[in-house]
Amino acid sequence: MLEAPEAFIAHHSPHRLRIRIPSRRGDAAFFASVQKVCARSGERPEANPETASLLFVGETAAIDAVAEFGRAQALFDLRTHASPHRPLMHAAVKPVAGLDRSLRLATGGRIDLPSGIFLMLMGFGIYEILRGRFSTPPWYTAFWYAFGLVSMYVIEKGVRTAPDRENAMTRSS
Repeated sequence: MLEAPEAFIAHHSPHRLRIRIPSRRGDAAFFASVQKVCARSGERPEANPETASLLFVGETAAIDAVAEFGRAQALFDLRTHASPHRPLMHAAVKPVAGLDRSLRLATGGRIDLPSGIFLMLMGFGIYEILRGRFSTPPWYTAFWYAFGLVSMYVIEKGVRTAPDRENAMTRSS
């Protein structure tokens, strides 16, 4: 028997509960089957496979009841104790992604953060060469390598478009 996927609370208010099942993101068949099973018991959660979420509204939005129902039907294992921890890199990338958005807005989309840093470093490099300095790489080279790693992480993990879990947990709509 397959183990039920982990689910986490995205937000909760008195008559609304949104849970996310990250391992099933984009799995329309899974969410359709969850809706079908829920409909048999009189519940009608809204499913969104693209965000990997189920929204329970009304009296069916009780956390304990949803958690028990999901476990009993082997649909999902709702973790009620804590939300998943994000890697440390998310905290480092978030301000960088915000700076990138700001730079794109300020330049009408012509320059993003990697382009701006590239232009700046090229300018510094040309300046150093004109001054006759051919020594070891300066401090900004180390920063550039660090930024390159963060940039790759942003691209690979899609942090720019990832939902802000901290705000989602406190919002009640």
